[in-house]
Amino acid sequence: MKVLIVDDKQDITCMLSEFLKAKGIENIVANDPIVGLDLIKKENFDVILLDISMPEFSGIDIIHTLERERRLKDQKIIIFSAVAFTDMEIQNLLHKDGVWGCLKKPIDLGRLYAAITNKEFLILPKN
Repeated sequence: MKVLIVDDKQDITCMLSEFLKAKGIENIVANDPIVGLDLIKKENFDVILLDISMPEFSGIDIIHTLERERRLKDQKIIIFSAVAFTDMEIQNLLHKDGVWGCLKKPIDLGRLYAAITNKEFLILPKN
């Protein structure tokens, strides 16, 4: 299994990367969303952990770019953020093919691990 972690906060990506490594899951980190988008376009990932709230180019921008380029449906993206979203905003994202779940920060690592290793379509309700 190969996971991409895209978040502008290095402390979060480091923690998530170490957690996944400890579970035996290969992962790549992108602290720059443009680099993350580039990796998504060039490589295949089993799961993409995507922070929604990043300055200048957000996770929502990544999702919209992938959707515009018809690449979104081929992804398994789990979005997360510390920012409060409305139920409507979350539902709009979750209805997009390729977006499989939503978790709020701080992330429950057990719940995240269950989402990553689940082989079936998964929508996680917001906390």
